[in-house]
Amino acid sequence: MNLSGQDILFLQNRVAYLRDQKAYKDLFFHFYTSLYRFAYNLTRNPEISEEIVSDVMMNIWDLDAKLAQVEKLNLYLFTSVKNSALTYLTKNRAEQLVIDEKIENSVFNKNDNPEYYLLLSEIEQKIEASVKSLPPQCQMVYRLIKEEGFSYKEVSTTLQISQNTIETHMRIALKKIRLALDQYLVGK
Repeated sequence: MNLSGQDILFLQNRVAYLRDQKAYKDLFFHFYTSLYRFAYNLTRNPEISEEIVSDVMMNIWDLDAKLAQVEKLNLYLFTSVKNSALTYLTKNRAEQLVIDEKIENSVFNKNDNPEYYLLLSEIEQKIEASVKSLPPQCQMVYRLIKEEGFSYKEVSTTLQISQNTIETHMRIALKKIRLALDQYLVGK
C-alpha cells in the first residue's frame, strides 16, 4: 500500500479522533515493512524487530487524540523504532549497530525487454554491494535518505547527528557507488 502524505494525515486523524480500526490497519500495513527493515538493521534479530515494530505501532493506537498532534508520523515512527532498538541493544549489551539489507526487487512491466531487466538487476546488485560495504552509520544514513525518502534534516533529528556529518556520509556513499558503477559499466 502506497500512501501520500495527505492520506497518512487523514488516516492518522481518523485513528486519533474516531478510533477507526481500518485506518489504523492501513497505517500499520503502510509502515510495517520499512519499520521492520529499519529495526532489523539495528538489532539483527527478526523476532525482536517484529516485537519492536508491533509495540511502536500499538503505541500510536494508545496515543488517542494525542496522535493528531504528531506532525510527521513517519519521522515519529522511525525515531520510536530507533529508540526501542537502542534500548533493546543497551539491555542486551550489544557492542555495535550492524546493518545488512537487500534492495527490494523492482516491479517490471512484462512488455519490457528481458535484457533491460538483466542489466537493471546487475546494476542493483552492484549498488547493493557498494552500500553493504559502507560503514554502518554511513549505510544507515544512505538507506534512510535514498530508500525511505527522509530529508537530511529528518535523518539528523532521528539519528541525532549533525547535518554536516550526514552530508559527509552521503558524499562517501555516493562516491563509492559511482566508482563501483563506473568499473562495472567500463567492463561491459
